Amino acid sequence: MTSHTTAAQRGPAGAGTRAGRARGAIAALLAAALVALTAACSTTSEGGSGAGAAPAGTTAGTTRVVTTPDGDVTVPASPKRIVGLSYAAAWLLDAGIPMVGVTAIDDAALSAEQKAKVKEIPLVGEGNELNFEKIASLRPDLIVISAPKRVQFQIDKLRPIAPVVSFGIGNPDELLPTTLKVTDAAGHPEAGLAVKKQYEDKAAKLRATYAEKLARTNWAIVNSGEPGKFSAYDGKSWLGLVVKDAGGRFATLPGVTFTDAWADLSFEEIGKLESADVILVDGDEEGGKPSAETTELLGQANWKSLKAARNGQVHPVPAFFTSRYPEAVRILDQLEQVLTSL
Repeated sequence: MTSHTTAAQRGPAGAGTRAGRARGAIAALLAAALVALTAACSTTSEGGSGAGAAPAGTTAGTTRVVTTPDGDVTVPASPKRIVGLSYAAAWLLDAGIPMVGVTAIDDAALSAEQKAKVKEIPLVGEGNELNFEKIASLRPDLIVISAPKRVQFQIDKLRPIAPVVSFGIGNPDELLPTTLKVTDAAGHPEAGLAVKKQYEDKAAKLRATYAEKLARTNWAIVNSGEPGKFSAYDGKSWLGLVVKDAGGRFATLPGVTFTDAWADLSFEEIGKLESADVILVDGDEEGGKPSAETTELLGQANWKSLKAARNGQVHPVPAFFTSRYPEAVRILDQLEQVLTSL
């Protein structure tokens, strides 16, 4: 994935594919986050009411109401034919929840077992470009969507097919928690919690095992997508949240003010990273390599003179814009490798 220092092109686009994520327009995504994402919850209903029509064939006691940012939606208590769109497709796959249709998922982000499994699920589109006839032919009893708030789906064309629950994403820190809202809406809250627990357990292990090293190590997160410029990210960013959960503390960059989750700087300001003991950079290209722009950044003379560069502590990280718990677990594994080398 190629990421950019301009606020208009940063972060996962929500399409679920590498190309789609590279087209992200994160400025609009984060501006939309001024309105907090309404928490999802569910209650048992004797038929229910709200924005989604009750599925055909259901009877009293077989439906429940799920609260979404768009309002209450009546859904099957135990849906059997789920279509997952955008982030929701990958999250349901991670939780092992069966689906009858999905939008395209970034193949590079999946395990071999997941790759094989997803090939058996009918493809209904990419991102928000959907084949409505295909979706209708799959006879879903629930359609689940999660994507950046700026990405618009034609929900009015989906509602006649099946109940639709949609969870928009604003800030980066909404991504992983929204996983639980999606799995709950799909009738399997325990599956989402199990995926989250793997991440939390791993993060807790790192904090306990490497407490001394974490206490004396300053971290920085950097990438580039525009000639002559780069971005530094803080603990509210996608990768920064994982570093923070692992117990990492961030280097102080003199004179730098973070807006939202990052600060845009010029190559002349590379020296502001001198206090960082470890620098993480994007590794979303083929084979976990940095983007061409970030590679140019790493080749600058003032970059090579940084303490982290001199000590061999500059590390490309795949899933730089983390959106899934399994990605976050793999990042924790990589952070552990870094910590053992300090």
